[in-house]
Amino acid sequence: MTQSASLSLIDAATVATQRARRSQPLALSELAVANRLRDALYLLSDRLHRANSIDEIYSAAMDAIESALGCDRSAILLFDSAGVMQFVASRGLSDAYRAAVSGHSPWQIDATDTGPIAVADVAASDLGEALKSTVLEEGICAVAFIPLVSDGALIGKFMAYFREPYTFTKDDLAGSLVIARQLAFAIQRQRTNARLLAREAELDEELNATRMLQALSIEMAHEVDVDALYARLVGVAKTIMRADFASMQQYFPHLGAKGELKLIGHFGFSDEAAKFWAWVRADSRCTCGVAIVRRERVIAADVENTEFMAGTTDQAQLLAAGIRAAQTTPLLSRRGELVGMITTHWKVPHSPSERDLRLLDILARLAADLIERKSHDEELRRREERLRTLTQLLIDVPWQARRDGAFEELQPAWENYTGQTWDAHAGHGWVDAFHRDDRAGVQTSLSAAFFAAQPYSHAARLWHAASQQYRRCMIRATPIRNEDGSVREWVGACTEVQGG
Repeated sequence: MTQSASLSLIDAATVATQRARRSQPLALSELAVANRLRDALYLLSDRLHRANSIDEIYSAAMDAIESALGCDRSAILLFDSAGVMQFVASRGLSDAYRAAVSGHSPWQIDATDTGPIAVADVAASDLGEALKSTVLEEGICAVAFIPLVSDGALIGKFMAYFREPYTFTKDDLAGSLVIARQLAFAIQRQRTNARLLAREAELDEELNATRMLQALSIEMAHEVDVDALYARLVGVAKTIMRADFASMQQYFPHLGAKGELKLIGHFGFSDEAAKFWAWVRADSRCTCGVAIVRRERVIAADVENTEFMAGTTDQAQLLAAGIRAAQTTPLLSRRGELVGMITTHWKVPHSPSERDLRLLDILARLAADLIERKSHDEELRRREERLRTLTQLLIDVPWQARRDGAFEELQPAWENYTGQTWDAHAGHGWVDAFHRDDRAGVQTSLSAAFFAAQPYSHAARLWHAASQQYRRCMIRATPIRNEDGSVREWVGACTEVQGG
């Protein structure tokens, strides 16, 4: 006879014995009780050894307790993360009953002196009247509370229910404790295995994320399409943060009162959302706007209940876009200057883990380097454009001014030609070098050009220090623009007009 066939016979025999016990009023002999308990424990041990899921463990334990005690129904309850006793498995109990008694336990979660509690006759017991009434209405006349203890800590309880009053023997309670110990051990083993599997999965995810970062770093060293790299960075951010949306912004410190952020890449935004966050100011109440001011990571774990967003347009837009959580991480250059932001968003309230944020910080370093590299390239292009423009103007006296026309740094060629010192030509003082009869025309025409942000030219008499006389010059200037089209600065020159 095979082991499987033998176990089937034992199982059938124990069930038959249980049914016979319920139908016969005569007490079983001590030998029969011992045999029944032995068979139940043997079958339980084998089934726990072969169990592949927590549900199989629960089922095996309830079969064992019902077989060993001959009870009608059974249940298993465990403490949840909040320390409340909750049903995890049961047989023959109504939903209403489970809801009514969930949370009840004869022991506190930190109890160390626990033992089986047998209630032979619920009607005659000292249970609270409300609890007693609930139990009796469920058709339960006797009940046993059996503690589940693992490594000295109470983790839950095992319940046995009877339709008729029942006197529990010492052997009943001793056998119940043996079953409870095996069940508690199996639950703890299952939890340990689950934690190990979760940790292995987490390590696999971290390894994959690390490989993605490494591949991205290599790609950045060779890829010349910066916009494509921005898209890759945003995609990697979404993946390693396990987010639903992601975005990346570049910081322009000279725009607005405290600078503004320009959206340079995103994943998952609708056209409306992308348009709304195309530019973000420091007074915006989204996480990236707040991060401009704080210069640190900002997390909104629940957009609906984030204080700094309450009642703002940003909160409404986030909710309309289906965003319920967000985090923004500042991108800092290697000199510690803010160059941008990287943000991830979730459709449900969410708090990023330390593991996710640690990987994001590595990505943020790559993103900051890329933005800084692009900014450096753009500055070189601006300088080349400035020099090219000055060359095209056929300069005699080149100069460079702010967008409002003020000189903010020493202009050597201007000082050499006009004799004005830096103190004299700083700011708008350079206008004083023109003939007094021409100054108003210069200022008026300049103001018009600055307002229109268009190339400028105007003839006027400029003081020539070497000859100690005014010479007629043609003033020309060209605006140098930011990416958003606004004027960043002006470059120009004053060229002497022959015969002036």
